[in-house]
Amino acid sequence: MNRKKRVLLIAMTLLLVVALSACSNGGTSMYEQPIGAEGGWGWLQWIISQIAEFTFWVSTQLGGNYWIGLVVVTLIVRSAGWPIYSKSNAMTLNMQQAQPELNKIQEKYKGRTDELSQKKMQQETLEVYKKYNINPLGCLLPFLQMPIFIAMYQVVRRLPLSVGGAEGLKDYSSLNYSFLGIDLKAGVDFTVFGNVPFFDAVGSLFPEIILAILVGVLMFGYQKYAQSKPDYLQNKKYQTKQAQQTANQMKYMSYFMVFMLVSIAITNNGIALYWVVGNSFQFFQTWVNRRQQYKKFLESKDVVKSV
Repeated sequence: MNRKKRVLLIAMTLLLVVALSACSNGGTSMYEQPIGAEGGWGWLQWIISQIAEFTFWVSTQLGGNYWIGLVVVTLIVRSAGWPIYSKSNAMTLNMQQAQPELNKIQEKYKGRTDELSQKKMQQETLEVYKKYNINPLGCLLPFLQMPIFIAMYQVVRRLPLSVGGAEGLKDYSSLNYSFLGIDLKAGVDFTVFGNVPFFDAVGSLFPEIILAILVGVLMFGYQKYAQSKPDYLQNKKYQTKQAQQTANQMKYMSYFMVFMLVSIAITNNGIALYWVVGNSFQFFQTWVNRRQQYKKFLESKDVVKSV
């Protein structure tokens, strides 16, 4: 069940990304509009405007460098969402801990479709949920952060486009959008391969390509780490065939997700930097939360031994 919830989360996230990327304003993609342009959801545009203003203010205070403001605001936004992320991660680990008992229940009532057996199975399942402090709706917690993350993504895409010149539009053109020689307003320009010798083209695009590859490496590493069970939760005895099939499906979905992120990162260096910082911080969050959960697990074992 835990893996099914993860598959559902990944699938819904992918659908949400596709839906948002299709949003347009008068035939022009929302992501090609400067901050302050009309279109999209009003409440979301307000959030975007506030985050953009804060990013501009932080960047201005720290030397006018956009990349510094982007890193600082990304860390602030991720830290603000830590309580929700921590709760969701704890719920996932609790579900992993409960999985052997849940699999036992599934095996116990396998093939028994009568109403009485189904009610008993539901009752025993709920008892296991209660034992491990699992909320069946806990898988929805990450979606509470989605409006902020969507707004942050739009800020990174649209803030460099905001150069003023029209009533109601913001002007952020005074910032320095260079980072280690990389133009954060642009993406990887593969057209240079037709204009200059191959190795010269590779040399000129090397920093941008490395940044995009780093997005993929970090995302792939995080997916592997987040989906793996800690050693103290490993229990292959009750790993069903269905669970193995679901694990394979998740693996392929993870590959697709990495491919999709790298494809987007290539088109926008600012997004690539944002994801590198965000994924690195998320890696750190998961590591910290797992250590905390392991301490709780050891404490619960000590309590059982003392009883």
